[in-house]
Amino acid sequence: MNDVYRNMIVTAADAPIARAIAVGISPVAGDNMWLDAYSASGTAPATHYISTGYIGPEWEVLMPLQTYARDSNGDWVLADSYPGQPQQLLAACQQYGVQVTQQQIDDLFATSDVTTQEPAEALARMGLKLVQTGDLI
Repeated sequence: MNDVYRNMIVTAADAPIARAIAVGISPVAGDNMWLDAYSASGTAPATHYISTGYIGPEWEVLMPLQTYARDSNGDWVLADSYPGQPQQLLAACQQYGVQVTQQQIDDLFATSDVTTQEPAEALARMGLKLVQTGDLI
């Protein structure tokens, strides 16, 4: 089976849990996830963090997935949703020694935006802009 593309946007409140899970399961790849900060205004504080890339099929089945489409007015609407398998993710976390609770995973899944959309499209759909942290070079 091949890796699958996912665009994963989490709330700032859930970002530490998402990072802990990613680093605990895959220390090298997970270390660079959910570092890009976003907010509606593009100013701090960040309200969301994004991580985009390929995940293995064994993780694909555990993660939630939402599919969005445009309605007749051009507005984004949720067309389909897969809830993921939060209990199995907890079991994987326990196997890897990640200190996380079922409630933390349930909350993460409930507030995450996980799609196959390109980052720019998903961020625009959510009305999020990159948080500017200083002068750009």
